[in-house]
Amino acid sequence: MRYLFTLLFYCIAFTIARAQDPDPLPLLPLPEEKRVLDQKLVIEIDSLIEHNIVRFCNQKIDLSTRERQRKLQREMRSLTPYSSTLIQRANYFFPIVEEILERCNVPDDFKYLMVIESGMDQFARSQVGATGLWQFMRGTAIQYGLRVDGRIDERYHIDKATYAACRYLKDAYSKFGDWVAAAQSYNIGQARINYELSRQGVSDAIDLDLVEETNRYVYRILAAKIIFTNPRNFGLTEANLYYKRLRRR
Repeated sequence: MRYLFTLLFYCIAFTIARAQDPDPLPLLPLPEEKRVLDQKLVIEIDSLIEHNIVRFCNQKIDLSTRERQRKLQREMRSLTPYSSTLIQRANYFFPIVEEILERCNVPDDFKYLMVIESGMDQFARSQVGATGLWQFMRGTAIQYGLRVDGRIDERYHIDKATYAACRYLKDAYSKFGDWVAAAQSYNIGQARINYELSRQGVSDAIDLDLVEETNRYVYRILAAKIIFTNPRNFGLTEANLYYKRLRRR
């Protein structure tokens, strides 16, 4: 029994830390005993979304189609078990990151991108070498002004990495004029998003047919935002969110 608990602990830690890597397999069917809880979660999501619209960076995202609702519900199921841990980490990181986003004129919603990239583990490192809160690859980190060499790796530095992420996101937005596309490019690269927008000719970046990880990416960010902005629906209280009080001072 002790072995099973240890294995479960490491599986959870690994799932959060590897946020940037592609999913190797589709999600398995939910156990029968969890379906009642999932139905309750679906009801909660529906009650939190007004007129099938959710906003990301003040852009309206239409969730009226069954496919988009299914994708959001899947990410809600994925993140909800970690909500308490994520809230605790946010109490430390959000006051720092929110201030930098505001200073750089980058929408506040991008703090949720940081949430799903690294699980707010400052020392997270993916299988492919993406590192830190913002999961920068070495080449991209250097391109956006971070020092990465044998002595210093600024991807682990909270402030410097956040400023670099802001430079990346503003650069992407200047190319696409769309914060959703900018967010997707953070996962798969600006050149790939630019190519796919041209090739697929879709009117809405969220509808791009991309690799599984990127197809889920924006919905995972939206799921994080819903959890953080409606904590009581997920067994949390405003008392848990003391980072909001820190920002008011």
